Amino acid sequence: MDAALDFVDEHGLAALSMHKLGSALGVKGMSLYNHVQGKDDVLDGLVEAMWAEAEGAAPAQDDWRQGARALAYAIRGVMHRHPNAAPLMTSRSVMPTAALRSVRAHIAAAVSSGIPEEQAYALLRTLTSYALGSALAEVNWGLAVAGCRPTVADLLRPGTPADLAAVAEVFCGQSDPDAQFELGLDLMLRGIGCTPPA
Repeated sequence: MDAALDFVDEHGLAALSMHKLGSALGVKGMSLYNHVQGKDDVLDGLVEAMWAEAEGAAPAQDDWRQGARALAYAIRGVMHRHPNAAPLMTSRSVMPTAALRSVRAHIAAAVSSGIPEEQAYALLRTLTSYALGSALAEVNWGLAVAGCRPTVADLLRPGTPADLAAVAEVFCGQSDPDAQFELGLDLMLRGIGCTPPA
């Protein structure tokens, strides 16, 4: 899958075909069917490869929040490193084993710190959704590439009322996506301990 990920990084997702991937590997596209069932298999494999890249964010044994923070940054980092493949992380109907191993480890760390298992699963779902959604928005808006950040005016539709443009300036005007991501993550992780017991 490394070659497929390299291909998508260089040429984009729309350019990916079995024929072109085979050519990039120096083989006939049909020979790839000895290893995968088809393009859908390759796309699912790309998701697995990206999750495997993020899996290195092991939970900290003494502080589940530190591990959860590392996981969120690992997910975001993978999507920034592979912006052309990043949409697959949220659009493919596949649950990669690398993602499940990571979730299992982080659930265990949260539970061992006293968080009820049901809440730990909710925490991980929320955390991964936040990381995936934030990173995908950054990639889609060009924020993952330095120097490609759109202005708020670029994001507004013509004729947007001035009062709503002012809201957009504050809501979207965060000039530092890293600081925005960190603030949201910090608010989420601090809020976990404030949840009243069921």
